[in-house]
Amino acid sequence: MVILSVSNVKKSFGVEELFSNVTFSVNDTDRMAIVGSNGTGKSTLLKIIIGQEEITPDRADGSKGGVFFAKGARYGYLSQDVIESLDHTLLEEALLVFKDLIKKEADLADLANLYAENPLDEKIENQYAKMQSEFEHAGGYDYQYKVRMMLSKFGFSDEVMNRPIRSFSGGERTKMAFVKLLLLEPELLILDEPTNHLDVSTIDWLETYLKTYHGAILFVSHDRYFINAIANKVLELDHHQVTLYKGNFDAYVEQKKERYEVMMREYTLQQKEIEKIQRFITFYKPKPRFVSRAKDREKKLEHMKKIEKPQGEERGIRFQFEGQVRSDKKILYFEDCAIGYDSVLIEPFTFFLYGNDKLAIMGDNGTGKTTLLKTILEGRPPLKGYIRRLMPLSIGYIQQNDFDFGSSKTLLEYFLDEFPDMGEKKIRNHLGKFAFTNDEVFKPTEVLSGGEKMRVVLAKIVLKHYDVLLLDEPTNHLDILTREALVNAMQGYEGCIIFVSHDRYFIDSIANKILYISNKKPYYHEGNYETFKEEEASLLEGNKEEKVKKEKKATTKKEKVYTEDDLARIEKQIQEIKQEEWKEENYMDPKKMKELGDQLEALNQEYERIFKILYEELIF
Repeated sequence: MVILSVSNVKKSFGVEELFSNVTFSVNDTDRMAIVGSNGTGKSTLLKIIIGQEEITPDRADGSKGGVFFAKGARYGYLSQDVIESLDHTLLEEALLVFKDLIKKEADLADLANLYAENPLDEKIENQYAKMQSEFEHAGGYDYQYKVRMMLSKFGFSDEVMNRPIRSFSGGERTKMAFVKLLLLEPELLILDEPTNHLDVSTIDWLETYLKTYHGAILFVSHDRYFINAIANKVLELDHHQVTLYKGNFDAYVEQKKERYEVMMREYTLQQKEIEKIQRFITFYKPKPRFVSRAKDREKKLEHMKKIEKPQGEERGIRFQFEGQVRSDKKILYFEDCAIGYDSVLIEPFTFFLYGNDKLAIMGDNGTGKTTLLKTILEGRPPLKGYIRRLMPLSIGYIQQNDFDFGSSKTLLEYFLDEFPDMGEKKIRNHLGKFAFTNDEVFKPTEVLSGGEKMRVVLAKIVLKHYDVLLLDEPTNHLDILTREALVNAMQGYEGCIIFVSHDRYFIDSIANKILYISNKKPYYHEGNYETFKEEEASLLEGNKEEKVKKEKKATTKKEKVYTEDDLARIEKQIQEIKQEEWKEENYMDPKKMKELGDQLEALNQEYERIFKILYEELIF
């Protein structure tokens, strides 16, 4: 059964065409993902479907395409900003679904009071009876029960019903949004980037729920793993047109490749034929005996239906990070580190990072992941323990939504100010690697989309040549194509990367180590996301016990447990002896100088021994 039909829809903004002739349908069993680059109009298409955007007329007579729902079909729309008020309590926000019923309930109460004052008025009595019947038929006597039951189903207890929405996490707010949608009992869910700002555990929950949803789903997403898990069809919006593919994201990629190869083959064959005909015309047309034949060939060319050259990925986003190679060196040592500000967010942990490590920091929202990045960046001491840079390091940092470019400067002007020695030509060539070509470099930075702004940040940090990159949700706002380019760049980067992400494909492609934070406890895993998921249960249960064993073994092996205080003590003693060597009464006395030299050598050996114990043996 067809739930939704979209026919010959066109959308333009001024003279700029966003898309045209968009035609497709959604059946009641479809889970259709809409994919495409940033700026192709995916969210706009959803808004057209729900009536928030007008369709642009396709012809001079004003005729235009249409959007048609099956008779009686209801849809639920999850926008990127679905909560009506953060000041509402959880229960108040959920009850908004039934605001028409709530109004009828108030009207019914007013009428009941009026009837109580006029018990003999038959007109009021009949009106009350009619309104009461309509209210009951619409579910007026059980809607509050439905709301509480649905909230409970999604994990909200009675104790949190009166908490304001602003006190809940992003993931909890998304669950709240789904509660509102499902209370409408829609036959079609329309979702715009439903995984945005969700942590991994909430995304896992969402996937599990949607897999068992009994209605149709139409959604926009840049999350490859999410599309793979949910979609059975993929609608690509590209080059102002839509193309439908069957299957999930992996199937879409394969089919798109095959489709392109077929189209390119057909195009190439026709071009060869055209070239052959043109050679015939060029050679024989000047010859009187063959003029008619040449003209026949010309007519054939005129009437030939030309095959357009298939368009591939034209943006060509290609870039790489550069830094000093330290692949065989330990560069960062975390010793018994507790992370937080006024209170502990992450309990103590210990491990090394090498110069080419790619560490993914995972965990629910609010667990201290960003705080850990800032602690590393700022070089300030953690709440407990040490973070020691074992060599000089240049560190680059990309924080979430760091899009303050200062003014209404154009993109080119901004980069000329930031990198005056490069010159306009080199800057334009560099920006071209990030799909800012031709006149796009003259765009004011203030009008750039979220995805474009993130590309600007990436283009800027690439020029810095850092040894270590700290990245906080670097795939936010990026479309799939740009995410792929970022993956390729990070895979080719020979320096160290420490990044926070909820994008499972991104983590799986980049990370060789994972620090997972749950209930303040850090869990360390060597491997990517796939191996982490395979071992997640045993890791979370057994990590603490294994850590105790390692620490006990290390303690047993040494007669004494050393700390950085011991190194500081020896450093002080070494400085004191060096000062003694500079005193006249000592450097004039060979015997005394030998004594001081022996002491200095012994202290240096002791310092080296303790340093090795601290930074070589206590590996997490």
